[in-house]
Amino acid sequence: MQVVTDFFTTIYHELPPNSNDTVLDTQVLDSLPIELTSILLCVNANNLEIYTKSNIFTMLLQQILHSSSQHTIENIKSIQQYLLYHTESKSLKLLKPYILRLNAAELLSNSDARNLIHFFTQASFNKDKNTQNNEKQIDIKALCNELETIYKKLHELQLGNHIDTTLQTIYNNAKNHKFSIGITGVLSAGKSTFLNALLGKEILGSSTVPETANLTILKYGEKEYAKVYFWNKQEWLELEKTAQYDKGLQNFVQESKEIFGEKIHDFITQDTKSTEIPLNELSTYTSANHASKLCNLVKKVELFTHLKFLQNGVEIVDTPGLDDPITKREEITKDYITHCDLLIHVMNASCVATQIDIDFILESLLHQNISRLLVVLTRIDLISEKDLEQSLEYTKSTLAMQLRKSEYRGDIENLIERIDFIPLASFFALLHKIGQPQKAIDKGFNLEKTGIVAVEQYLDKMLLGEDSLKQKDIMYLAYRGFLKTTRNAQDEIALELKIFNASKEDLESMIENLKQENANLLERLHKKQNENKVKQQELEGFLDSLQNFVNKSLKSEQDKLRSRIYDEAIYEYGRNNTVSKERVLEILELGFSDCFSDLSREYKYKLAKKITQMFEEYTDKTQPQIIFHAPKTQIAQSLAILQDSVPRLIASHSKSNQEELVSKLDSKFQESFHLFGNAIAEKNKEIREKFLDYFKQIAQLQHDEIQEQIAKKENILHNTLAQREKSNAKDIRNSILHKQKELEGIVKELDYITNALQ
Repeated sequence: MQVVTDFFTTIYHELPPNSNDTVLDTQVLDSLPIELTSILLCVNANNLEIYTKSNIFTMLLQQILHSSSQHTIENIKSIQQYLLYHTESKSLKLLKPYILRLNAAELLSNSDARNLIHFFTQASFNKDKNTQNNEKQIDIKALCNELETIYKKLHELQLGNHIDTTLQTIYNNAKNHKFSIGITGVLSAGKSTFLNALLGKEILGSSTVPETANLTILKYGEKEYAKVYFWNKQEWLELEKTAQYDKGLQNFVQESKEIFGEKIHDFITQDTKSTEIPLNELSTYTSANHASKLCNLVKKVELFTHLKFLQNGVEIVDTPGLDDPITKREEITKDYITHCDLLIHVMNASCVATQIDIDFILESLLHQNISRLLVVLTRIDLISEKDLEQSLEYTKSTLAMQLRKSEYRGDIENLIERIDFIPLASFFALLHKIGQPQKAIDKGFNLEKTGIVAVEQYLDKMLLGEDSLKQKDIMYLAYRGFLKTTRNAQDEIALELKIFNASKEDLESMIENLKQENANLLERLHKKQNENKVKQQELEGFLDSLQNFVNKSLKSEQDKLRSRIYDEAIYEYGRNNTVSKERVLEILELGFSDCFSDLSREYKYKLAKKITQMFEEYTDKTQPQIIFHAPKTQIAQSLAILQDSVPRLIASHSKSNQEELVSKLDSKFQESFHLFGNAIAEKNKEIREKFLDYFKQIAQLQHDEIQEQIAKKENILHNTLAQREKSNAKDIRNSILHKQKELEGIVKELDYITNALQ
């Protein structure tokens, strides 16, 4: 049964047990109420110990297994396997509220709860298409209006400044939410032409050679103009430093200095200089083919236009090519992608799925915060329909195969489902948009066949439609925040009412209980702070072990590459031949490319996995942004050391003194590889410092939250006692009762909408 396989691969990352000797009381299992079914399906290796401390849970296992001692995870898996085989899918869909309760009671981690909810509601049970089409779509616009209405109602109830402030923050975040779409691809993939077609006018430069040399951010504006940002002095110094070891960058810097001379300082200033320009001057600053070469000095451009897709905080970013010879631009692209919600990756249909394309897509999907990926195959007008079909199939299968081969621990099939593909004839689409449709039609491309309509419909669904995924996510977060805050207000009102109605004896008891609750809160705070210290020590120990792993791997790769070079030299010495310098340089370049790419990928994977594992419970707090790319400056510098010294060393030795070559090569290889090791050490140091600050922030937040809870309850007690003594105490009590009744209705509505949005 597929659901069992899906469950075990999603939750345990393994296949279901093939053979099973566990004896289960199936009568007990078949008669379980849904609450107990949910508990058994939520147990895993991480929380089993917590569950076994519960008398109810151990008694349940005793009934199922006929033994109170068999509390192994293997037996739990056997129970789960049976339940999944014998429970109807419609019943499994009802588990969500019970999973949320277990999560709220801290019996299930946030990550496990999300995985289970997603699995039971989406991943394993596809709705019948006809049923799905007939279901009423969620009206996001109506929900936006309703959120505002609820916000006003809650504000009118005068629930206190702390409640009002929290609600206002949640409401403003929903109202002003930003959503970023990245347009990526290799040089000449057709990004600019695609964006021009989407804009409906030729704003961005496009030609058969690379055009856009800078990061271009499209934002909504009633007035159309562009804002150009230049490199600052510090950034330019970094470019010059890297240019010492990078031939392409060296030519770029040299060309810029020759063209601009002393005038270069008019643009590259201490602080980043910016200037506003009309759109018709844009190519002067962004085109790599413009005679001015100003694009060399420009870091990024913000372009303001009234494209409908850019409304409501959406921005689209046209990035430099991934294979841009100026590595700093490539780093800017990769850094931007870490803040991107949706990625549109553009490929030339005649040369799809290159290694650069595949590596970048895998990196973005597996390690960044990309929610969805749209692959646009451009220039489809230049190939036959049969070739297009083959290109499309090849791209889909290659991506799916590479994702399945990756070491990703999540739901790969769900990840693959979030990738869409649209073929596009960008130039003909642009002709339709700028009032020259006949030229496109004569070539057999009406507007729909160009593919631009499909792209617009995709963006409509993602950004603007009533079933907009972006808006749905924003609304869900807002309604969930309102629900949590309103429930807190309910608790406070209930406490006020309890104090108001209490007798003298009850009050004394309540005060004692309050003191005990405060003591428990302080004890909880102390426990959390100790847990933070343990996590901090764990992270520091992991970073040390990661550094050791890097050092050992570098030593191993260093020895392998040096041995290849040495063996090549010995072979040629033995034949009395001159060792080919070109051959030596080729071995070095290939060896470096493979070694550092693989090691960087492994470092990043181990680091991301550990941080996710350690901090999954802190999903509601903004974690430090850890960005790691293969340190190209150090790699270029390391390679330059060997390219400069190794051929000379080999040429200065022969068969008669070949033994001396080993130690001299060792010295140069150690010097070269040490630079990369230092780069990793610097990254580890940066991570240590960032997370040390993060732990301090968490500790302070936890302290403030606990103290706020204590102060809040004490304030409610004192204020309500004072209210009891007033002459209009009856009116005050009625006001509290009114608030309680209003909140009850609002909570029900918020709860219903929140569940509908999930």
